[in-house]
Amino acid sequence: MNYLSSRSPIKKARPALIAGAVLFLTSAMTISGLNLFDSRFGFEFLPLLVLVIWPRHANTPLSLGLVWLAGLFTEWATGDITGQWSLIYVLVWGVFRPEMRGTPFAPLGLVFVWGLICLVTTLVLFLTGYFVYGILPDLWPIGRQISLATLTLPLIVLLRRAILRRLKDYDDWG
Repeated sequence: MNYLSSRSPIKKARPALIAGAVLFLTSAMTISGLNLFDSRFGFEFLPLLVLVIWPRHANTPLSLGLVWLAGLFTEWATGDITGQWSLIYVLVWGVFRPEMRGTPFAPLGLVFVWGLICLVTTLVLFLTGYFVYGILPDLWPIGRQISLATLTLPLIVLLRRAILRRLKDYDDWG
């Protein structure tokens, strides 16, 4: 093994910018929601789907900045606690770092990682909600948001793969 074979792959700005744009679009979708069966299904967990499928070879500082700014945008758009979604996005992106995985998630691994992300996000929402407002948040709306995002996860993964096949850009997004 020599020096050139031990270096990490070159990080590119294009995948980070594309993923950041999609993250901002899904963050803008958090403003709206669905009203079904006398219940509101919010889209607050949809940006986390983008963080799950973040490109592996994206530029790290640029990715971190875009993730943090998208969290601030989400807080501004939804009127949530300042720093809450930025903390969640940065934690999810930092703990489940895309460049640390050598291959794309297998379907079972993706479900496991998604479950961990939902658990971490719910824990942060509970703690920040309790410390700021002094009461625990209601679990039913969070559960509805998680279920809506979980049902959307296979569609997002299939859409991503179809786009990647069309672009022939497997290495940056795998």
